[in-house]
Amino acid sequence: MNIRELQSALEEFIFVGQAARLGVFDALDEKSDTAAGLASRMKFDRRAAAALLDALVEMKYLKKTGERYAVAPASRRRLIERGGREYEGDFWSFLLYLVNPWRTLPYVMKHGRPDRSSYAGFSMDDFIRGMDSPWKKKIAPEVVRRCLELRKGAATVADIGGAPGTIAREFARRGLSTLIYDLKESNDVMRRELSRVKNIRIMDGDATKSFPVGEFDIVFLGNLCHGQSPADNAKMLCMARERLSAGGMIAVFDNLKGEDHRSATLALHMITQSPLGNVYTRAEYLGWLKDAGFKKRRVQKLSDPAWSLVVAFR
Repeated sequence: MNIRELQSALEEFIFVGQAARLGVFDALDEKSDTAAGLASRMKFDRRAAAALLDALVEMKYLKKTGERYAVAPASRRRLIERGGREYEGDFWSFLLYLVNPWRTLPYVMKHGRPDRSSYAGFSMDDFIRGMDSPWKKKIAPEVVRRCLELRKGAATVADIGGAPGTIAREFARRGLSTLIYDLKESNDVMRRELSRVKNIRIMDGDATKSFPVGEFDIVFLGNLCHGQSPADNAKMLCMARERLSAGGMIAVFDNLKGEDHRSATLALHMITQSPLGNVYTRAEYLGWLKDAGFKKRRVQKLSDPAWSLVVAFR
């Protein structure tokens, strides 16, 4: 990406994201309007409103007919239709927050830990809902299909760290009794809507300290391990084995360092936010699984080059 492309991408990211946060798209979806009309409705400065709306037209997020502005169809799917397969508004808002920790890299390089002041503005709602993202919705059927092909006849699954519900919904849709186990503050974001989904139940807990009581055919850890330390990952895999039925399978869905797309960049991303998080190698995962007593340890590559599925059996 050359510098002008980089500038354009940055402008689009920040201006569109801030417009979404301000409620511009929701307001214009409710009623198309002129710049003056929107400024009056939302108590904006009129000159600033006109500048923002014209820029959003130029970036093709809005359309303009005469003096009236309306939301473009693609923008409606991406930024307004919450729950839709293309909706990414919450993730966009979370990305705006991430600029804070990313900007503290000089502190992290010196101290080896996140600058806690960069956590200001963190929204658990944006984070959890943002993780229920279009890319994850797209790959969820493939991930679940792979799991069920490998652990034939599975009837129960524990989705550890599964508060966004993307993978859990797909397991439940396939008829499995599905437990979502995550921190209370994470589960609280989508507890009400996920509790209404057939075959899903929710339990609060810290997976680095304990796993839910019960026996499961599959224990699934999705996008969880890269936020934890090596010691906590090794501990979680040991606890998972104790919760598996005879012949049960553990499945770790994550980015493998050195082989999956942008793995080194994700590792850099993690050190600015997680005190001990990192992106780990194939060898590290397989080693933890071996030490935990798992058999038939292997890696399944997925259609999305950013993610892999590490599986093993009790």
